[in-house]
Amino acid sequence: MAITPFDNSDYEVLISDLIADIYYSNISISSKIVLLRKLTELITRRFLNLGKSEKMELGDITTSVKNPRYKTTERLNSVDDILREDFEATVNNLREIGNKYSHTQNHMTASMEEFLETENLIWDLFSFLFIQYFLKYNLSLKSDKNVLSLFSQLPPEIRFRTLQKLLDIKGFDNVMLIDKYLLSLVKSRSWESAYCWLISNKDEISAMHYPTEEEIIEYNEDFREGELPFELRKFNNAFGLLSTKIRNPRVKLASGGIYRTFEDASKYYQSKNLDTYLSNTIEQIEFKELLYFCFIGRIATQ
Repeated sequence: MAITPFDNSDYEVLISDLIADIYYSNISISSKIVLLRKLTELITRRFLNLGKSEKMELGDITTSVKNPRYKTTERLNSVDDILREDFEATVNNLREIGNKYSHTQNHMTASMEEFLETENLIWDLFSFLFIQYFLKYNLSLKSDKNVLSLFSQLPPEIRFRTLQKLLDIKGFDNVMLIDKYLLSLVKSRSWESAYCWLISNKDEISAMHYPTEEEIIEYNEDFREGELPFELRKFNNAFGLLSTKIRNPRVKLASGGIYRTFEDASKYYQSKNLDTYLSNTIEQIEFKELLYFCFIGRIATQ
């Protein structure tokens, strides 16, 4: 029997209520952590693409012995092995923290440190959504330019975690992946951190495949003259290209980024008409649905 896919509209009200209670209310920290466990279930459903009619419990994911008849197991079996290991461990940590404050035998109140630890794990879950997406639609010079542009609307930390794990999985795969990773380092950490990483990995980057003339022509066709993010013909190796780009004064000025949270990012996200940019292909539509999911219920910082 076919698995019913996840639909944002089925959970939009619930997610909005959870976000409001967790981030915009004065309920106790313990209660916020319990609600983060519920948010874990919803992000997990989104990740596994399990619709509202499909049974799913966090224990089905975290148990060491999976039931092969469960649709949860079927979905898990299609996840990249490295990503799956991290996903299952993260869900288990969130389940345990949430359970700790869900049961009456625990009469202790949660600390702010525990809340921040839980929220940090939630951000890992959000990043897993995009890691999975870019494993399906390879992040490269051939990537949809609208997708890459709207990816930049996410908080820099989410982008950094996404790209770091992609790099762990794929290695020094292509110049676009390394470029996006460096920019995420600039904005989530600092320009100095990104430049240090580039220099430290000079040998691996220099040995990477550099686009052929045919690949350069195909890449350039997607841009108007003067709008090229990469002047590929000016270089013959990835390190030369990337070291020049990162020394651009505009990149240096972006050090530390201009926003950190979903609330900060929301005003930039809300200024974009997603249907205008992300409605022409399945690749775009799937990304639009992921992006929309992440910003449900978020109130933009004024």
